[in-house]
Amino acid sequence: MPWWAWLLIWTGLALGLLVMLGLFAWWLFRKFLTLMDDVADLAERSALLEVDDPVLVKPEIAVLAELSDIRARERARRTRRADLRRQRHERRMARARRITSAGASQREWPADWVS
Repeated sequence: MPWWAWLLIWTGLALGLLVMLGLFAWWLFRKFLTLMDDVADLAERSALLEVDDPVLVKPEIAVLAELSDIRARERARRTRRADLRRQRHERRMARARRITSAGASQREWPADWVS
């Protein structure tokens, strides 16, 4: 093979590489612009959620806390969950009583049925 054939082959390979890198750069640039549009939309939406005085809660490490504090916190959590469970049960029972007390001959149905 003559030397000019090698020169043509390597020139073609180098041009192909440059074209491929250019296409990849264009593809990434377009993705970057799309990302920036999405970030701008997110910034606009998150501006609605900003709070004037954010309160940061520092979590307590249970290993370093007193055992009585941990037990009291767990007891309060269980009591709160039991109260929520009891309230939910009472709401369900009240709704069940309303539903079962409605006669089938009535024209107006309870408000909970038509939601």
